[in-house]
Amino acid sequence: MDSRNTLKCNATFIDMLCNCMVAKTKVAMLLDNNGLRRAEGLIKTMEINAAQPYIEMQGGLKIALDTITAVNGIFVASYSEC
Repeated sequence: MDSRNTLKCNATFIDMLCNCMVAKTKVAMLLDNNGLRRAEGLIKTMEINAAQPYIEMQGGLKIALDTITAVNGIFVASYSEC
């Protein structure tokens, strides 16, 4: 039987991402933006009060928070892909 660590219903990754940014620890993410892809590295900034909240990675990549499906092995509860 498959099992995954998931966030509680209606929870977000904001606290986890903020903690990683402050601690300057690497974050590994699975993104779903018209297909799955991976992104990892250090977070440079977080913009959570923008119309489209996002994080910016050290390399300049901007990632919309609503595309993040998993962070460091923790998945959103609604994720059902295999």
